[in-house]
Amino acid sequence: MKRLAWTMAVVLLFAVLTPLGVLTVGQVDAAPGNQQLCPVMGFEINRELFTDYQGKRVYFCCPSCPPEFKKTPDTYMAAMEADGVVPEDAPAAQAEPKQRTS
Repeated sequence: MKRLAWTMAVVLLFAVLTPLGVLTVGQVDAAPGNQQLCPVMGFEINRELFTDYQGKRVYFCCPSCPPEFKKTPDTYMAAMEADGVVPEDAPAAQAEPKQRTS
């Protein structure tokens, strides 16, 4: 009976705290610059690898991802937006996309 009471208490605690945003697992903070994963491969980003696209800086995990991103950038940007990722603003608006690879 004591075990059932503890189980019910834990379930009730999760039911109350999760909608309040206190307990979130894997949720992305919807603030500019919250990108942590590569939009192409889905691996952790390397901040030395990026492309500026439409005034936003998009980071990648490896040098092979920027060319893939440039094939269909709007598709990747839409997927990032759907996942709650808000790319940070590029330092300066560029007429042509820029890529920095180390």
